This record gives sequence, C-alpha cells and structure tokens, in this order.
Amino acid sequence: MTVMVPPGLRYRFTGHERVLHNVVASQALPELMDWFGYRRAFVVCSRTLNTRSDVIANLVAALGDRCIGLTDKVGEHSPLSNVLAAARRAADLDADVIVSVGGGSVMDMCKTMQLCISEQAFERERLLQLQMHMSADGTEMLSGTTAAQRIRHIAIPTTISTSEWTPVSTPVDDQTHLKARFVVPEGAPRGIVYDPALLARTPLSLLLSTGVRGLDHAINTACSLHPHPFASLLAEKAIQLYVENLPRLRDSNDTEAFTNCQLATWYTGMGQMSVPHGFSHWMVHIVGPLGGVAHSDAACVLMLAQARWLERHAKEQHARMLQLLNRRESFADVLEGLLMQLDMPRTLADLGLKDEQIESFIQPALDHPQVTHNNLRPIRTAADIRAVLALAGASPQGRDSLADGPRDV
Repeated sequence: MTVMVPPGLRYRFTGHERVLHNVVASQALPELMDWFGYRRAFVVCSRTLNTRSDVIANLVAALGDRCIGLTDKVGEHSPLSNVLAAARRAADLDADVIVSVGGGSVMDMCKTMQLCISEQAFERERLLQLQMHMSADGTEMLSGTTAAQRIRHIAIPTTISTSEWTPVSTPVDDQTHLKARFVVPEGAPRGIVYDPALLARTPLSLLLSTGVRGLDHAINTACSLHPHPFASLLAEKAIQLYVENLPRLRDSNDTEAFTNCQLATWYTGMGQMSVPHGFSHWMVHIVGPLGGVAHSDAACVLMLAQARWLERHAKEQHARMLQLLNRRESFADVLEGLLMQLDMPRTLADLGLKDEQIESFIQPALDHPQVTHNNLRPIRTAADIRAVLALAGASPQGRDSLADGPRDV
C-alpha cells in the first residue's frame, strides 16, 4: 500500500539524547550524569515526594556531592515567583544541570528556569518578554528567544501527562493568574529516566488524571487539523495503551501497566510537537488557573466535551482508534466509560465550577492565541465556546442538538 504524504509536513525533533526505560531512578540518574559529564546538579522536586517519601533522599544520596542544591517550592501550575527564585539560586550555585523529579508543574518550572538562566532574566517583566509567538500560518509555536542555552535538564517523571517530551512551559503568572507561554530552546529534557516504581508512589487520583491529560494530548495529535502520518501512528498506539492500561493502575503491583503507561507518554511525546493541537489542549490553560482546578482534572472534562463536538467531524480518526480498541460504540462513549471507570470528573459541575465562573472563561479563551485556532471542527466565537462547554455538562438527550446547534458567524 502506498502512503500519500501531503506537502509541507514538518516533523519537530525535540532534542532528547538518552531515554532510560524501566529502570531504578536512584541507579540510573548517576549513570546518566556520568554519560553527560555533569558534576553539579540542582534538584527540583515535588514537596510531597520530598517530605512524605524516601524517593528524594535516595536520589540525593546516590548523587553524593554532585547534588549542590534542592528546592521543593514548586506549587500547582509552577507560579512565576517560585520559578524566578529557584533560577536565581541554581545560577548562584553554578549548577551545570537541573534534575526534575515530579510531574508537569515540576518539569514546567525546570524548563522556565533554563530560560531564566540562559537569558539572565531573573525579573518577572523581563521573563514575560520572552513568551512564544506563532508561525505566520498559525500552526507552529516559536520561541521568543535565540539565546544559547547555558543549562539543560534531566527529567524523572512521576506522572504520565507527557510534559517531559516538549520544550513548552506554561507557568502561571502570580499577578494575572493566567498562564505564561514559553517555548524554551533545548527546553525538552536532554535525558529522561522512566522508573515505573515511582508512578506507584504517586497518589492514584493524580496519576490517573495525568494519564487522561496524556491521553488528551494523544487524541489532539491524532485528530489534528494538520495531521502528520508519523505523529498520528504513534498517537493512535498511545491511545490504545492509555485506554487499556489506565484502569489497571489501581493495582500497585501491576508493573506491566505502569510500564505501558510510560510507553504511552513516549509514543505521544515523539509526535505531539509536530502538529497543532485543538480546543481541549489549550482550554485547560484557561479553566485550570482561573477555575482553581488541576490541569489534569480539567483535561478529563474538556477531552470528553471535544470528543462530543467532533463526533460528526472526525469519523475517520475515531474509526481508526475504535478499531485498535476493538470497540463499537462512539469514541466519545468510550472516553466517558473510561472516565467513569477511573472515577474521574466528566462535567464542569464535577469540577465545582458555577455558571458565572464558566462564563468568565469565555473572553480569556477568545484572547488566547490558540484556543480558537486549529480546530478540526471550527471554534471561532463566544457562541462556539459556549456550545463546546455546554457539552461538558449536557444530558445525553441534549447532546445531539448541541453538537450541531446554532453558532455565531
């Protein structure tokens, strides 16, 4: 069979040099430090791991005098004030590598720290000048800096949302409560250490919701307005792995399921930067900080709403995914069943959001450079956004009318 490749496709390799899979982190990290020649590691980790487990103590002991500093002051959505403080400290200590141990907020913090150090930008106003911009055709995120990178990053992920696979960082601005948006040159980790045992140390509800966020990334890649055949192939396999293995994570002894979910992040991450993502990916950046809910919890709800929105507009893509899963219902129904099985939120009400809060998201969504762009089924106006959000709380009887209901033109 001949595969027809559309003209103008761009694949973006994000610069990873070593990926260690199914290893013990405390053994693999020193080996990776040796491989790269690093001698002065600054560790950034979640407070829970640092204070309620021996994970960080074991890693620090394994590094010995090569660990020259540590912070667990990260916070949800990695507030800029914490990023700037940690960057100044790592620079003062003359660190030659940053090591992240944690989830997306920890990794976002490390990427932005790299940008601070490379640009010597240790003040909020200067840092915000370096935010990303879009390519002329609106399909590619471009960096706001050309400075040579002074420091790189090694990631030890404890969640499965794929942050370790991108150079994109979206810390929250303490003053506006909106996400800043950075594309950091060489911001994707130089090395990744996948230890499945660390996933079992993550609170189950957090782990499952970040897995749904990773699933949302894969779905957005597979259903992109401008798909790439390599990215789609990987994304479809990732979707299969997530859907089949996330429910198994309830058994902390099911090592295969934890390993498969880390493979799913790998498959997703290898393609997701090469295609533009749609509504659910970006609307999380509005709902999360403004609604005071976790990124990954918002992703559960918005992923499902987007699937409903696309039911008559992504037939081929959904059909391929259903075939891999050997399922016959609609793809949206598969996702809803998965969320029910995982006991994850399915509606905006499940997130504790009131009507007036939801209405307050509309204008920031319209102002965002990505929410209303690159959607397989167009989402351009306030009425469109309301219609998709309505699907996040509609009864099954009302979904059909909402799915093709009136929209502003």
